Amino acid sequence: MKAKVIRAAITCLDKLGYAETSFAKIQARAGVSRGAITHHFPTKQALVAATAMELLSNALGPVERRLGAPAGEPAPVHELIMKAWGKVVNSPGGRAMVEILVACRTDPDLYDLLKDQLHDWDRQSRAAIATSYAGTGPEPDDAELLWSMTRNFLRGLVLHDKFVSDPEYIARMVDRFARMMETQLIVAPDKETT
Repeated sequence: MKAKVIRAAITCLDKLGYAETSFAKIQARAGVSRGAITHHFPTKQALVAATAMELLSNALGPVERRLGAPAGEPAPVHELIMKAWGKVVNSPGGRAMVEILVACRTDPDLYDLLKDQLHDWDRQSRAAIATSYAGTGPEPDDAELLWSMTRNFLRGLVLHDKFVSDPEYIARMVDRFARMMETQLIVAPDKETT
């Protein structure tokens, strides 16, 4: 039941946005009673927080493994970013997560429910990148900084997409950004394959 409701919430967040996502719309999409939803999730914020946790739990682990690189072998940076855009960020779950992150900015109840988990996920995501990639800058956390920049750029494109009439333009932006980033974020020397 919970999984069915969360799947419906992801679809509603993706298609309607946070403001328009309601128990009634989730109920209609999931085909369950309102009581079934409120039994597990007493508030919209509790349901959205549980949805975020589901999305985050699916996103944890080595990024290159999630994106299809061979075991123990980091994906080339350009490929990593292109797949992150196409399979993670610009997906129903990725767009739903962007809605949740934007909502956390102005909904203090939602933010309070998620702040610790979001901070933990951010640290884990940056650490996962740092195990396989290095930055070209002098700071020891350069790879983590570059990956944070990449995630934020891609999330921003989800928002920018509504203002671009040609989807190919967004694809070109991602490709160009990935090509620029591959000069800065490199496979860690001890992870390179021969």
